[in-house]
Amino acid sequence: MAAPSRRLLLMGAGGVILATALQTRNFFHRHKPIQTDGKKRHIRLAWPEPDYDPLLWLCQQGIFGRYNLTVDLVETPGGNSAIDAVVTNRADAALSPLLDWLPALYQDEENELPARLACGVRGGSYRLLVRRDLNLHKVGNLAGKKIGVLSLEGADRRFISIQLRRRGLHPTDSVQWVAIPADDMADALRGGDLDAVAVHDPIGWRILQQTKGVSWNMLDSMTGAERERIDLTLGLATKALTQDPGLAAALTAALQDAQNEFPAHRDELARLWKKDSDAPEEAQGMLDREIASHAVTGHPFRVQVEQYVDELKLIGLMPDADKTTDIAHRICLAV
Repeated sequence: MAAPSRRLLLMGAGGVILATALQTRNFFHRHKPIQTDGKKRHIRLAWPEPDYDPLLWLCQQGIFGRYNLTVDLVETPGGNSAIDAVVTNRADAALSPLLDWLPALYQDEENELPARLACGVRGGSYRLLVRRDLNLHKVGNLAGKKIGVLSLEGADRRFISIQLRRRGLHPTDSVQWVAIPADDMADALRGGDLDAVAVHDPIGWRILQQTKGVSWNMLDSMTGAERERIDLTLGLATKALTQDPGLAAALTAALQDAQNEFPAHRDELARLWKKDSDAPEEAQGMLDREIASHAVTGHPFRVQVEQYVDELKLIGLMPDADKTTDIAHRICLAV
């Protein structure tokens, strides 16, 4: 088990008073209640960037215990590393962006899948932050510009690439992608070394606060049609599912409860993070934009997976010849 970070300890200590309330109250009516078997389980769960994740915080305040889950958290720095933890048997399950899961699982098309996807947990928090002094007003104006990303093979780049392609720009030839650490992004924007950055919260929110007057939020996934789509997705190791078929339902039910109960705790989280000097500044604003939705399973989940598959085909990460519905049915697990 990875050692809990100082931030997670702070969050846990501040939230102990909420545990009883979470265990005894149901703040929101569940969407399609998931039947679980009530068995006790001890699992290893990979969670990318766990610090300041409100969903994880809620799960740790008693929701995991509500479903008899003892969870060893495998902390990972990003979505692809969380998936790798499942593939290499360091974790039984992982949360990762769907735009990371699909290319990783598609590569194993001819063999047994290392993991199956159970549910979409919440929407994304992608942001495209652009320097104000460029006087660009729409995504189509980014041709020839430098865009910073945490990883050249990550969901941030893939999300923005889809937006570029929709607007007639080639996602690799029309712009210059630059891999850069998160801590250097604000300085790169201020110094003019980058024209834009493609990031996600809380990193994106932090950079937006650090570059007030320098950058602006040209595009994000928290408004418009993108707001209705899932992003963070639960995947479970095929081996773990074979040994324990009820694992998917138990984890999905816990994550669904956390997402349903999140709106009632925005203010508590904001006050808690305000006491933490390492937390994002003005966290209330970030939490207010966090999308509150239910976990998406079954047919609605497969439909969204199909939409993402079609978009990945659009940017050349999946071949057009493969049938979208077949890919989605193979990858998705019925819960």
